[in-house]
Amino acid sequence: MELRLRKIKIKNKNSFADFIGLFFAITVIFGIAIFVLILYNSYNEHIKDNLNDALTSSTPVDSSANVTEILDQTGTGVGRLNPLFPFLIVGVFGFVLVSALMAKSHPAFLFIGLIVLGVAIIIAAVFSNVYDAIAEKDEFTDTNDEFSIMGLFLSNLPTITLILFVAIGLILYAFTGKSGGGGGQY
Repeated sequence: MELRLRKIKIKNKNSFADFIGLFFAITVIFGIAIFVLILYNSYNEHIKDNLNDALTSSTPVDSSANVTEILDQTGTGVGRLNPLFPFLIVGVFGFVLVSALMAKSHPAFLFIGLIVLGVAIIIAAVFSNVYDAIAEKDEFTDTNDEFSIMGLFLSNLPTITLILFVAIGLILYAFTGKSGGGGGQY
């Protein structure tokens, strides 16, 4: 029995699916931003003090563990997601752009893409407004100040969505008529 390496043939997919990647990207970015904002606020405002009291009273006296320091480091760890948020956006956009490279496109999809763009920008504006409404609540003002980079990106989500659409469009229409994604015969 002889073992040989074979090429994997990837089927060409519809380029309309790549514009749907816009919805994936803005939903993931919005979901993670809201999750981190609520998690950080809940931990610092409601959980940390109660957990500190409970763990301090249950820790043996001769223990060398500093519960307060450990809990502070946990809150700081969540806060470190703020400067990493641009990397999340680059990663999600990279995923969407790579999936666009694997598509075979036709110029007729330009009109469908423009409709999808309009819907995506409306959804991005709604997500941006929802984030701003939550971040401006009295309970979240301190948390929003901690996550200034994330707030900046979410405030500009419609513009970021437009940039991603242009990038996907350039990728799709640059390869018009060409076989994408290794779809050649072997």
